[in-house]
Amino acid sequence: MKKLIVILTVSMLLLSAIPVLSENIRGDVVNIIKLTDSSAPGDNEFTMGIEDVFAVSVDGRSEFIRGYAVKIFAPSELRRYGSSFAFNIYKQISPEITEGIGTYYGKKYDSIILPESAEFHIRIPVGERLPGEIGPYITVLSTLTSETDYPMMFTILPMMKGLPSSLYNSGFTISVSPIFRDSGLLSLVVIIPDGLDAEDLNLMIDNKAVDDDGKYKLASGSHSLTLGIQGGKNISRSFDISAGQTTNLNIEVEKLESTIFIDVPENTIIYIDGEKMHSGSENRMTIDPGEHLVLFKIGDYKISKKFEILPGKDCKISLFLDIFIEEN
Repeated sequence: MKKLIVILTVSMLLLSAIPVLSENIRGDVVNIIKLTDSSAPGDNEFTMGIEDVFAVSVDGRSEFIRGYAVKIFAPSELRRYGSSFAFNIYKQISPEITEGIGTYYGKKYDSIILPESAEFHIRIPVGERLPGEIGPYITVLSTLTSETDYPMMFTILPMMKGLPSSLYNSGFTISVSPIFRDSGLLSLVVIIPDGLDAEDLNLMIDNKAVDDDGKYKLASGSHSLTLGIQGGKNISRSFDISAGQTTNLNIEVEKLESTIFIDVPENTIIYIDGEKMHSGSENRMTIDPGEHLVLFKIGDYKISKKFEILPGKDCKISLFLDIFIEEN
């Protein structure tokens, strides 16, 4: 009697580990798919047979995935048995999925009878509803899925007995691809040269001021960007955003050049901020914006003066020597 009690207790513990209302899913796991923002159509295409299984999970950090599409292509030998197969979908799968034959438990999410057609599409919403039916062989499911529903499992099961055994050697071609929101990401890098203060940066996207945080979620389509910074050249750019994609944009700010033109007598020695310049009657040079000191030397005679020049401005510095004669 004691042995019987122990056996019953163990059985009860095993049963309690299986989620309530879960169904048994057994088959050969032929593919485990992880959909991310970088997934693209054609990335996840494979072949599965009757009673095989594949699994799908969605990156919980995704910015753009609003659902995903499962495309099923049936070869001619399987199409002759239209409405004989069910495409079953399960959620909240346990235990952890691994490739190969195994037994799992999950809750039935939906079951769809495959029509007698070459292609059939199923669209599954993630977090928000998808647009309704858009074709005779496209089914858009209405029950939303959330992060806690994943991974999900998919299998194709026969609906009737007596199917030819040769059908089990045929395969369905499956393609799984994400459905993106109508938005994308701009990844912006602004390179500011030494001498300019990043705090002075003014950035606008589509004529709206934004912070320089480097990442911007935008609707798909064409956009404009303007950038200004004290001491730098103003910049305008146009760029395009594609749904579910990241557009990388690197912008290097150029300093505004300031120029001084020096007009002095012959044989004048010129110093700018203590550095001797090329001597001559006319001298043109670029100079950093800000305060500077110019010194002229003619023989033993010296004269100096401070001056300030603004970014992008020109400044002319002249030295005049003259003799004034005054009669009494």
